[in-house]
Amino acid sequence: MEITQYASFKLHQATALLDRVADNYLRTHHGIRYAPFLVLLISKVVGPATQQRLATALDVSRASITQRVSALKQQGLLSVVTDPEDSRAHLISLTEAGERLVAAAWEGLDRDLADVEKGIDERLLAEQLDRLIGNLLKVLEAQGGVQPVKAGRKGAYDGPA
Repeated sequence: MEITQYASFKLHQATALLDRVADNYLRTHHGIRYAPFLVLLISKVVGPATQQRLATALDVSRASITQRVSALKQQGLLSVVTDPEDSRAHLISLTEAGERLVAAAWEGLDRDLADVEKGIDERLLAEQLDRLIGNLLKVLEAQGGVQPVKAGRKGAYDGPA
C-alpha cells in the first residue's frame, strides 16, 4: 500500500490542515498564532497552573512554554506569579485581556471548525481517536518513552505517568 493511503499518514495530514485552518483564522481575526493561543486556551481550561503543567498538557517542552508564556505576559494576556506552595515555581493564569481574547477567538474558531466537521460522525471519530491514542501510548511505553497521564476526560493527557 502507498504511504499516503495509511490511516496514520491521513491523520498527520488532517492534523496539519486543522492546525493551518486554526492558525489562519486566529492570525487574520485576532492577531495571534495557534501555538500561543493553545497556551491561553489550556490556561483557561486548567485554571492557574505551573509552566510544567501547561507544558505537559500541550505535550511541548518546558523551554517552549517558557518562551510562549513570556511573550504572552508581555502582551498582557497572561499573569505570572510565584506559586505560594513552591517558591521556585510560577503560577500562570489568564488576565482579563487574555480571557476576552480566548472567548472572542474561540467563538469564531468554533464556527470555522463546525464547517470542518460537517459530515463527520464526531462520536465515532472520538472513539476511534481514543483507541488510536491508547495504541500509540502502548507503543511509546514499549519503546521506553514516557507515557502521559489522562487529564479528566478520555483522550486528554496532562502529565507524566
